[in-house]
Amino acid sequence: MAFDKDAFLTALDSMTVLELNDLVKAIEEK
Repeated sequence: MAFDKDAFLTALDSMTVLELNDLVKAIEEK
């Protein structure tokens, strides 16, 4: 895959639940 999974998971750990919710919505709208 194109992205670095470990880096992505590290970023997720530092995000808030609200940010994760926005991220999911953004992905669904693609």
